[in-house]
Amino acid sequence: MAIDTQALGAPTKASPWIASGLIVMTSTDYLYRDDLAEVHIAGYGFHWEGAAPMILEWLRQHGLHDGLMVDLGCGGGQWLATAAAAGYETVGIDVSAAMIQRAKRNSPTTKFICESFADADIPDCDVVTSLGEPLNYLNSGPLMQRTIKNVFRSLRTDGLFIFDVRHPPSKPVASINHVRNDDDWFCYARIEENAKRLTRHITTFRKVGAHFRRADEVHRLKLFPRAEMLTWLRGVGFRVRVSRSYGDYELTKRQSVFLCRKP
Repeated sequence: MAIDTQALGAPTKASPWIASGLIVMTSTDYLYRDDLAEVHIAGYGFHWEGAAPMILEWLRQHGLHDGLMVDLGCGGGQWLATAAAAGYETVGIDVSAAMIQRAKRNSPTTKFICESFADADIPDCDVVTSLGEPLNYLNSGPLMQRTIKNVFRSLRTDGLFIFDVRHPPSKPVASINHVRNDDDWFCYARIEENAKRLTRHITTFRKVGAHFRRADEVHRLKLFPRAEMLTWLRGVGFRVRVSRSYGDYELTKRQSVFLCRKP
């Protein structure tokens, strides 16, 4: 399916409409509704897949061969299914009902909570993970600090908090266009970035019956400096190690992996 990305603009009506074989839906109030959730699971699993082997190795190195794992921003649940198969009890928290619905199918033994992880009651646990920068969806420093405190409080002694976040650029960054597709879906994102935020204007086309349905979402991520994250993590009591990769799986220059232990 050929799409002119320069012609992609926001639909002018809030309700779905059908024209020229396209069903168009708009969304500004919710993240990862049905179409983007399906596309994300089908085409964007490379992050958890790349991170999983090293995370499991870190857990073994720290003597955490089993126990309860909580994943913040669990998405479609594929990482939790892998962790469950490795012997962990698992809980997933995500604000997207569409993601939770699919995660229940992907990881049927996992308990899921559909709520913002900034507000959710995190159960007492041995491991907390958050893969693919979900924590950047927290829109303020105080929310990030509150989440860090909640995680520290929930972890048992010697528990681990493993996550990655995106940091702000040191100079202006040009906007970029990102495209990924398969036979029955197409995803286009215009990505804009400044010293405080990254904004993704996302348009998906997903085949539904004989038509391709269009849906639009805008995702705004707050960017947290590495030094600021270290200050907050160490301030609550975590012992912290920072990396640019999950083992062989390297992140971009402005992303970091935080391996945090509660002493």
